[in-house]
Amino acid sequence: MSLVDRAAAGLLALALLTPGCRQRPSPSQAPAATGEPVAAWVTVYHPRLAWNGYTLTLYEGRIPVLLDMNGRPVHRWPAARIKSRVRLLPDGSILGIGLGRQVVEYDWEGRPTWAFPTPGAIPHHDVLRLGNGNTLVLALRDGDGADLLLEVDRAGHVIWTWVAAEHLGDLLAEKAHPGDLTHVNSLQELPENPWYAAGDRRFRPGNLLLSARNVNTVFVVDRQSGAVVWHFTADLDRQHEARMNGPGLPNPGRILLLNNRLGSFWGDHQSELLEIDPRDGAVAWRYRSPGFFTPTGGTGQLLPNGNVLVTSTRGGRVFEVTRAGQIAWEWVSPREPMRAVRVAPDACPQLARLPFPTPTAVVPPRGYRYVDPDAYRFARQGSRMPARVAGEPRTVLKEENDCRHLTLPAAARVQVGYGVDPDRLRAAGRAAHPPVFTLRIQPEGATREVELLRDTVGLGGPPWRERAISLAAYSLQTVEICVEIDGGAESARSRRERFAYWEQPDVDSATARPRLAENGDDDATPRDLTPEELEVRRQHLKALGYVN
Repeated sequence: MSLVDRAAAGLLALALLTPGCRQRPSPSQAPAATGEPVAAWVTVYHPRLAWNGYTLTLYEGRIPVLLDMNGRPVHRWPAARIKSRVRLLPDGSILGIGLGRQVVEYDWEGRPTWAFPTPGAIPHHDVLRLGNGNTLVLALRDGDGADLLLEVDRAGHVIWTWVAAEHLGDLLAEKAHPGDLTHVNSLQELPENPWYAAGDRRFRPGNLLLSARNVNTVFVVDRQSGAVVWHFTADLDRQHEARMNGPGLPNPGRILLLNNRLGSFWGDHQSELLEIDPRDGAVAWRYRSPGFFTPTGGTGQLLPNGNVLVTSTRGGRVFEVTRAGQIAWEWVSPREPMRAVRVAPDACPQLARLPFPTPTAVVPPRGYRYVDPDAYRFARQGSRMPARVAGEPRTVLKEENDCRHLTLPAAARVQVGYGVDPDRLRAAGRAAHPPVFTLRIQPEGATREVELLRDTVGLGGPPWRERAISLAAYSLQTVEICVEIDGGAESARSRRERFAYWEQPDVDSATARPRLAENGDDDATPRDLTPEELEVRRQHLKALGYVN
């Protein structure tokens, strides 16, 4: 039995969607309020700058939830289990990628109303409700290297199929990821746009805009022929969420995307938002900021007032940024957020019936700036290796001398481990001349390095040492941190003969919010809360799906 036949066998019937609500302008004229934040995870909120609505997102608890602008849950689907993408439909239902091999739909009350199983293939990253009422499913078939698209009607019949390997041609020639050639991570049905209105048939509304991460390309598929009729690759590096601006949005016809810039880990540690003109590939707008770095994952959504809602998945936050680069809203979760979407207050009838909450401004302390953790990660997998040092298994830096440019968080500190293997130290004839370990820092723009640590490790003391060093004097600055052993004299020694090692320098913030444990507990819980306050906190976590 084929994939299509087996999938159709497991379907649940559902009536066609009811007509949807129109999107209305943001209530940006709502009066600003003052006072304490009502949800600790909202760290910045300027009601007059933000595009005020509700935010739909997912967390590791797999609970879809709608939050108001102050981070309070206004609706959730506790019975739904959606592992990545979730979309709010015009009738208040949600569509998403379910656990296992299926796409799923739930009504507003959380009852399952439709499912499309994909035995023999894994649906991933995106699922889209098309304008004709059908559903577009992105999947990777077992044994295939490239993705395919399936258009499925409400009865579960696959009425259109597109196989990437048949149409991408030279784009797949490099085969950098043989088992996952394309890794498509977003889908969009092209909206009405000025380019098609002017006669450019490549951008016919209904054609499909895709982002393929593993070939660093966004491209348009012609729905009639299946051909790739437009593509853009310039300087893309593991990009996500390519979307053409439609009617009602600023700069209609331009394409917004999140360029992760994974490779910038070895340079400036910065992801970026790009808005491009697809006619010539010119970059019309770019947003970069020291401290914004999500090397994988993430999304960007253009809002009607021109702001962009950004999910920095690896950064652990969702934020709304103006075209001038000002943060209008920020939500920092104890778990990694996934693909947040801002929806209008009347995006569906159920929301339209809710009274829109009075906005409460959240003004952070003077000088506050959030820095994504990957912006101050010293070493990635490619620069680390396992080693056995003095009988203990450790993960150490591959190079004895290594430097990184990092943007430090507030109240920054670094914890380092370093040492020698005594037996190999003796065998190398260095017992009388043990290695010297040095840790240095140099702020951007400074002309001199500052030595933070200098220590000799030999046979006369513990072979492995650990130190914690405050970097508070350099908080929120971009710096270069360097570790050295013997000033580099030993860098040519083969790894089998090495006797001196640095563990990865672990930079963090003394004020960072700890990540939640599986039971929802964390060390940041104040010890003087009353039982009533603890219960309110527990209910908040429960509403978000973090605790049972």
